[in-house]
Amino acid sequence: MNEYRSHLSVTIWIVLASLTLGHLISIPERTFSVSVLGSPIDFHFSAMFLAGVAALAAAWAGAEAALRTHPRKDRLRHTYRFWGLPTAIVLTGAVLLPEITAEAAWLITLALTGAALAASMAGEYHTVDPDAAEYGNARLLLNGLAYAVAAVAFILIYLSRSRSLVSATLIGLTAGLLAMDLLRGSRARMRLVFLYSALIALMLAQLTVILNYWPFASERVALALLIGFYLLVGLAQQMLRGEFNRRRVIEYLIIAVVTVSVIFLFPG
Repeated sequence: MNEYRSHLSVTIWIVLASLTLGHLISIPERTFSVSVLGSPIDFHFSAMFLAGVAALAAAWAGAEAALRTHPRKDRLRHTYRFWGLPTAIVLTGAVLLPEITAEAAWLITLALTGAALAASMAGEYHTVDPDAAEYGNARLLLNGLAYAVAAVAFILIYLSRSRSLVSATLIGLTAGLLAMDLLRGSRARMRLVFLYSALIALMLAQLTVILNYWPFASERVALALLIGFYLLVGLAQQMLRGEFNRRRVIEYLIIAVVTVSVIFLFPG
């Protein structure tokens, strides 16, 4: 256990140091433009971009090292399936930090990113063995973090006012990463988990394109996407567990209609 905590501690410090250096160091920014489906897309290479790449690589390496210390070696096949939530947390932090100008708010956001990453890595470690005593609490922690990260990421992406090709791709990628972690708790075969996660990512991306044409505030659209994500993950979990039936579908449809009505029909 001490070795696992050591890997976790070192990883968090490297990630936070990388994000901090990206904020402090200034290098000439280079912009590259490519055409995708006839639409020009600009890629900005800056200090913060390089810092985000370094932080992401550190998170992957640290998560892998920590997981490999688990005593249940027989359950450590395809450990990359545990990387989804930590990846989403690092990416969200890397995108959010450059947008914050107030020093105190920046430090608080950095600390929250580190705390969320530490909690996610600890939770992933304790969900390696579904029969462990800590599994239930760890799974609840990961579920809460996944939906919290989804809410923040969806709002950030919509506030960026990016074109549909960019925003739909980013939301689909985020949804797929988080869905993989959430659906992993169903204990289904990973092939099915990957398939359902990819379908959820595709449907959220398509929904994003549709909502981009609606004249609503970004926060409302992001909340609608979060509800859609929650419902799709819930239905996928029921199907993976073999509990999918008409009653479940009706329950989720009622929740969807009521929630979306509250979001879009009432002034706010």
